[in-house]
Amino acid sequence: MIRLPNVLFATFSLLAWGQTPKPIAQPLRLRVMVDPGHGGDDGGAKGPRGLKEKVAALEIAKAVGLKLQAAGFEAVFTRDDDTFIPLWDRAQAANAQGADLFISLHLNAARAKAARGSEVFFLSLGKGDDEDVVAVENAGAGVAPGSPDSVVASILDDLAQKAFLQDSERLAVAIQGQLNRLAGIKERGVKQAPFIVLRGAAMPAVLVEVAFISNPKEEEKLKDAAFRAKVAEALTLGVRRYFAETNGTVRRRMVGGPG
Repeated sequence: MIRLPNVLFATFSLLAWGQTPKPIAQPLRLRVMVDPGHGGDDGGAKGPRGLKEKVAALEIAKAVGLKLQAAGFEAVFTRDDDTFIPLWDRAQAANAQGADLFISLHLNAARAKAARGSEVFFLSLGKGDDEDVVAVENAGAGVAPGSPDSVVASILDDLAQKAFLQDSERLAVAIQGQLNRLAGIKERGVKQAPFIVLRGAAMPAVLVEVAFISNPKEEEKLKDAAFRAKVAEALTLGVRRYFAETNGTVRRRMVGGPG
């Protein structure tokens, strides 16, 4: 995991599971885990003119990291190069880093080239709203590693995120509105889906389908650094609005690893 350079942040205590946040005398530098989807041998979706989802997601993630840093947050990444990170490991990395939010970045695809717009998902413990998108994004995940009983592992992962579903929905709504307003992307709404990458995250977590890479016009936009900067600005403002609505407080589950 990579942190943006020259970032100083205030130390703080991890809050116990379910505990009400205590007042903090010094400013808290909030940490956001940015997860560029796919990577390595997993290229994700591919645009009609050859743009790969893994490439576009990483470029957007880098832009998001810069905007978050400029806004006073700390950004950490699940990957900063063309490396594949197993889906089960991404939320666990966020837990180990003591992240306050988890944002997974992806590009949508559809057979109909006219399909366009953005969608923001938070975890569903059931079937969810879009089975086709779920099938694509969960492809190749397999069962939870290191567990003799994948059913039990799935239940534990769901419980880890269940406590944050309401906050995850708030974050999704905040981000979706800004993507429409700032980046000029058609709003397709906030949805729920059982994405593996969100399971087990001990913090509010969302998956953002930024645009349709299968749409030639949106593919061209995704190649444009100015457009990616607008997307990053929208995501950052969504994060800021989320924390403004929650009075800048965080509730963390006690997890292992550095905080």
